[in-house]
Amino acid sequence: MSDLKLKHISLTKLRGTAYKTLFGGKPDKLFPFHTFNEENDAYLIDVFIYPLNLEEFPGRVVAAVTNGMSDYVMNDSKTGEQSRCELIQYFHDCDYEHAERLYDLAWMPLFDRFSLAEYQTIEMPDAVVPNSPLKNAFFLPPLLKPHQCFRVDIEGMPVRFLWHVPISDVELHYKKDRDANSLIQRMQAVELPWIFDEAERPPLVE
Repeated sequence: MSDLKLKHISLTKLRGTAYKTLFGGKPDKLFPFHTFNEENDAYLIDVFIYPLNLEEFPGRVVAAVTNGMSDYVMNDSKTGEQSRCELIQYFHDCDYEHAERLYDLAWMPLFDRFSLAEYQTIEMPDAVVPNSPLKNAFFLPPLLKPHQCFRVDIEGMPVRFLWHVPISDVELHYKKDRDANSLIQRMQAVELPWIFDEAERPPLVE
């Protein structure tokens, strides 16, 4: 077994313990890294699906979280700051395609060597669901307080969650023309559901 896989296994045990404490149990669905890419890929990132027990939401709600993005350090080319993170997104249920999108978004900063942070965006060529306008990614602190406060140390560096919010080209341009806070205000104005569902997702700007 390669050193890369041995390191991933070791750090997965560490993150898995922290995730179990945070989410109250084990994931009920796993998407291992090799289901998304070649087994010898340089970046080993799984996606774990954890059920959430929320009294205010009687139906099924899950958190999809990456596991492995924080195996690697991101370096900010402008400031020289280093960071590690994992991605999180909320669904009523998470299928392979949406898990794969989380994998892709976690993989890109590592492969392209840029640092992903809160209030940044990633432009994508296509949406997960055909003909959906929601193809781009906007990253925010998680809304749920325990997830927002979550930290686990990996090799002496804190790891935090970034919440993935899918946005359209129109919404992306709105953010670029104004700023991240303006787009967040639109999210608040339309009462954007934090549990993602393409069919129920209102436009933020017309």
